[in-house]
Amino acid sequence: MGDEAARPLGWGTWDARFPGCAVHLPSGLAVRVAAFGAREGRATDFPYEPATARLGPHAPGGTFAEATLDGAGGRIRVRFAAAGRTVDPSHGLDGEVEVLATSEWGLRYWVLLAVGFPEELGPGGAARLDVPAGEARYVDSPLAVLAWDEGQAAFATWPRPVGAHLYDDPAEPLREMERHGYYHRPPARPVGRWAVFRFTAVTPRIGFAVRTLPSGRGTGGAGVRTAAGEAGARLAARAAEVPPIPPPVPGWRAAAIRDVLGWNTVWDPVNHRPYTPATRGWVAQKFGGWFVWQVDAFFHTMLAARAGDGMAARANLDAALACRTSHGNLAGLRAGTTDWVDRAHPPIGALASWTLYRASGDPAVLERAFPPLAAAFDWWFRARDGNGDGLLEYGSSPVGDGHFVHTKLAAMDESSNDNSPVHDEATFDERTHTLDSEDVGLNSLLVVEGELLARIAAELGRTDESAALAARARALRRLVRERLWDPRRRAFANRLWSGRFVRSLAPTSFYPLLAGVATPEQAAAMARLLRDPRGFGGDHPVAGTPHDDPAALDNVYWRGRVWPPFNLLTYLGLRRAGLDEDATWLARRGAAMFARAWEGRRSYENFNQRTGEGGDSPDSDPFYTWGALLPLIAEMDLVDLDPWDGLVFGRPGDDADAAEVASPEGRWRCEVDGSGTRLFVDGRPALTSTLRGRFRNLRWTPGGGIGVIAPAAPQGGEVTVETAGGRRTAGGRRTAAVPPSPGPQPLRLAP
Repeated sequence: MGDEAARPLGWGTWDARFPGCAVHLPSGLAVRVAAFGAREGRATDFPYEPATARLGPHAPGGTFAEATLDGAGGRIRVRFAAAGRTVDPSHGLDGEVEVLATSEWGLRYWVLLAVGFPEELGPGGAARLDVPAGEARYVDSPLAVLAWDEGQAAFATWPRPVGAHLYDDPAEPLREMERHGYYHRPPARPVGRWAVFRFTAVTPRIGFAVRTLPSGRGTGGAGVRTAAGEAGARLAARAAEVPPIPPPVPGWRAAAIRDVLGWNTVWDPVNHRPYTPATRGWVAQKFGGWFVWQVDAFFHTMLAARAGDGMAARANLDAALACRTSHGNLAGLRAGTTDWVDRAHPPIGALASWTLYRASGDPAVLERAFPPLAAAFDWWFRARDGNGDGLLEYGSSPVGDGHFVHTKLAAMDESSNDNSPVHDEATFDERTHTLDSEDVGLNSLLVVEGELLARIAAELGRTDESAALAARARALRRLVRERLWDPRRRAFANRLWSGRFVRSLAPTSFYPLLAGVATPEQAAAMARLLRDPRGFGGDHPVAGTPHDDPAALDNVYWRGRVWPPFNLLTYLGLRRAGLDEDATWLARRGAAMFARAWEGRRSYENFNQRTGEGGDSPDSDPFYTWGALLPLIAEMDLVDLDPWDGLVFGRPGDDADAAEVASPEGRWRCEVDGSGTRLFVDGRPALTSTLRGRFRNLRWTPGGGIGVIAPAAPQGGEVTVETAGGRRTAGGRRTAAVPPSPGPQPLRLAP
């Protein structure tokens, strides 16, 4: 992951507005596709619309991206790929556009390739055309030569375009074609901001290449033509060859995580940084060019860490931490159109930071995250204990001018499950700036935050701070256990200041399992509620509202719908509580729900809890980043780096499956089937067992031995460890018999 973190920010699909566009960040140079259909008399530059864009495979950065786009009466497929099959997309880009379908003869459907400098990305540069002289102009393609302050580039195509022209605005040729038709010839210009190449669908496949040159090389233009000419000659020699495809990933779930994350990772032109918004579809129209939901950015950090994209993981962690305000909290939302400094979001920053640290092994992650996260943790206790009893409530402080500031709506926004019925009975107290309802989810997440911040502080050598944070987490854990357990319903629940428990429950009632709050009896009761079809169960868990709550019938936003963040935090709680069969049950059903939508390349924001459909609600974006949390959970259920149990792998059941996770020790792969469990590291066998279930805390013991907590083994079994030797182990193969046991048991294999 260290190499990924250092990857140059070169070519990529950075422009949130146009999926059919690749941008070179160092120069601000862009390649954009457009089309004109004579039958409709309409042109399009394919602005992002989920209904007309099918977003295909997307490797990290600019190494590969593919999208199918509908517009102007036709359908095209565009591919971008790093030149030379390299993981460094800084200098070169290859691409292809193919017309897949039209409603008219190919002569009347035109494809336009524009290369130039979008004004939003900086001062830009100049484009000119280098047209071959004499008869060569009828054989060889013209080149676009692009120059900016620090370098030059050239753009070549195959086949030769019908025409190539210079413009200052890439929308102008589209307006020309709509007004004057495709035979119109614009006046010649010596220079422009954009060069636009025109093709007809008579030749349905168009290849192109861009090559950049460092400053000072080929300043007279000959070097640029040579570099681009080589690319153009190569295109001519292999006109129909597809650009390099992305490297394979192990399984459809990992590929889905990669693709959703890749397409939604864009450039923030205001704050000059890469990041992953909740969805690229909201960037321009809804939020004025950029936006960061705090809790989303932390989830995106976890997704990117799992995908092995260190650049995106660190970028999203930085975006979340940049939500820090002068008051100490992390703002719930920062955007071009609004700034919610009055409210925060559910605290999961330490969990996201620890996840990235374990995946990367980079202590700089913790050094960067600890100060703002520790300040935000302290802010909660200063600002959100309205009645002073030690349990906290969501609220909205009287600061800033964010939308709905200092209202009940803003306080519900702080919970991130805005219109959940758990808030229906609460009142906003303007004196305390909080709801009058102690929230079980908030308090449980603060226990987790305090635990992990204490661990981060210990890693950084901040011993006194670690002890204080751990003590605060323990005290809050005790209060949650004592005050927020409803013995009548045998469930954790929100509680009003009057002492009465609120009527409605939410998946936040499972968060005490994540916080280590629940006793074994309480955890078992919550597991029964999870599976109960009248509660949170059914084929599409985990329902945002229990099925027997009348609010579930609303099927509006957080009422009656399934939300992937609920699933992730509930899953982690079940696993921490040792409820492995229930955790696997939840992981499998969530992945199946996602898989049905992914057949149509949809990653929904939320799903109907009765049908599992995502597209039935206007409040469910169809390509939302956190939708990929559902396949992430299924991957984690096979192998993961757990904050409490270390390296965990294997799962209950006989069905065959496999998953991988990267770590500083290597890439771990777990395979399960009816014969048992197998673990590999960097392709080498590490552990084989006849047992099926969750193995926990695999570790090297002093002297080169290996320890692990094996799953329940009613019939007994066998564990074999194989190592190649090296820094940690003596090498060799060691086998241990596992005695019959109704529960997990520790094993130690001596060297």
